[in-house]
Amino acid sequence: MTRPRPVLARGRPWSSAAAPGRPALLRHPDRGAATVDRGAATVEFTLISALVVLVFLAAIQVGYALHVRNTATAHVIEGARIGARADNTPADGVARATELLATTVPGSYGTTVTGERVSAGGVEVVRVSADIPLPVVGPLGIPGTMTVTGQAYAEDQ
Repeated sequence: MTRPRPVLARGRPWSSAAAPGRPALLRHPDRGAATVDRGAATVEFTLISALVVLVFLAAIQVGYALHVRNTATAHVIEGARIGARADNTPADGVARATELLATTVPGSYGTTVTGERVSAGGVEVVRVSADIPLPVVGPLGIPGTMTVTGQAYAEDQ
């Protein structure tokens, strides 16, 4: 079975030469409708792939921010535990949290760590807080800081 050759919209046999300034309108022999969407798949792929890449980068950004937040929270909790020991002060906990944050959280240049002894529910606790810059992957991201806090019961009550 041979395939019929496509023909121009005006019924003339197909040729690669179109009228000057006018695209060649090809008519499918079976459908009869003029098709002007040649190359549309390439444009659609380009537009959709750009959107998919942006969504993928946004997901990486959010995942990285959550990772940094969880890591920083673990470090300030460790600092609070050190500061809550009977032979230590909250300043020791701040020093330990600062040391841990400096070794693991990138961009810890803007990190401020504070520690204090407070009463929570009638019990003395050591609270260590850190303000860390939001992590940014690439040029896109939200500028600012996030605060993470950890506390531990003071042993010398």
